[in-house]
Amino acid sequence: MSDKVNPSSQEGERAILCSILENSKVLDDVSAYLSKDYFYFQDNARMFEILSNMHLNNEPIDTATVCGRLTEKDKADKVDAYYVTGLLGNPTINPIYYAKQVYEKYLLRTVIEKTSLINESAYNNNTDIYNLMSDTHTSIGALMDIKPGTKFIIEDELEDTVENIQNSDVNIIKTGFDGIDSLAGGLTRGEISILGGRPGHGKTTAMINVVKGCIEQGLKVLVVNREMTNVEMLKKILVLESGELSYLSIRKGILNDLETIAKLNDAKKKVAEKYSEDKFCMFDKLNTFSQSAAEIKKFKPDIVFDDYIQLISPEQKFDHRRFQLEKLVNDYKWLAKSQNCCVFLLSQLNRALEVRGDGRPKLSDIAESGAIEQVAENVLFVYYDFKINGNASKFGANQLEIIGSKVRYGNSGNAVLHYEGDKVKLTQG
Repeated sequence: MSDKVNPSSQEGERAILCSILENSKVLDDVSAYLSKDYFYFQDNARMFEILSNMHLNNEPIDTATVCGRLTEKDKADKVDAYYVTGLLGNPTINPIYYAKQVYEKYLLRTVIEKTSLINESAYNNNTDIYNLMSDTHTSIGALMDIKPGTKFIIEDELEDTVENIQNSDVNIIKTGFDGIDSLAGGLTRGEISILGGRPGHGKTTAMINVVKGCIEQGLKVLVVNREMTNVEMLKKILVLESGELSYLSIRKGILNDLETIAKLNDAKKKVAEKYSEDKFCMFDKLNTFSQSAAEIKKFKPDIVFDDYIQLISPEQKFDHRRFQLEKLVNDYKWLAKSQNCCVFLLSQLNRALEVRGDGRPKLSDIAESGAIEQVAENVLFVYYDFKINGNASKFGANQLEIIGSKVRYGNSGNAVLHYEGDKVKLTQG
């Protein structure tokens, strides 16, 4: 029997729990790194779960209140009052340090487990080995991020920085819309941008128009469709590139005359040539992040579009949906850095804005997780005023706004674009 011990830190886990008991606000600081499943020791994992639920419900956290939340099963598992009071002897002034330490140990255990599965899959000739390898690569990257190398050579870094400045047109990807680019300054390689919007406000149309602009710049583009099939997305691209076809007619399969059929065939030829396989690829059956990451690493695109992130299937259990999305956007951030590409994520918005009155989106409307915007370079929203106010709209049926709520390297504001929904077309307003 092996005498190897899984990587873990009893001291780190207890120090974090002690800090939370002394100051519940510590949970906000460490939650970016931790969930219940990251703890190795089950009593500590259970205590973190209890504290997290109490904090989520705005309950006061102190020794007496926590002890009152313990179930009979908790006490049978030795998570009792004696255990709780014993945590108070492990104070720390740096809970973030210990949170990173516990997260690091979790990642190490994950890598050990996955490399073992890779070994087994290789022997069994299992085709799923490539997804395992990609997922392991992501975990290793997260490890490298949390514990970077210590060697820093200023001369080399300065050379890279000056080269980056001199080639800013390579490092920055333009969306093709001056109004949007004036807000954000373009999309930076190694960063992620979020485009949010309620259904029917044109966010997929906006994405497709940016895809078109990137293709026309000669960039390599990868699209992950989660809500729509590739066939439905290609219908939109055919209509956009045609400039004459009606999306409503194409979607319904209404081809009543030879002229329309000829326009469809012309659009098909144009799209096949323009969106060639060396410049463009699209997937609609990638359920998980690791599957998407594997294709991204193979294709090596300049920019990735993912529509939309709330539909990505979780690959592990999380206490709360928010923690899953935090991990997801952090994984996408690392992937953008490692592949030197831009990542453009579409996000659904929650229903809170529908009861506010004006219907205009803001950062707190991002569905499920405010943590999404913390990682993003840009958070943009699509707002179609005509969808909300009808004929009373100040913009009318043919204009929509792109609202820059968070723009790290630019200025927040808005850009008004001309919108032709049946042509799947956006142009400068």
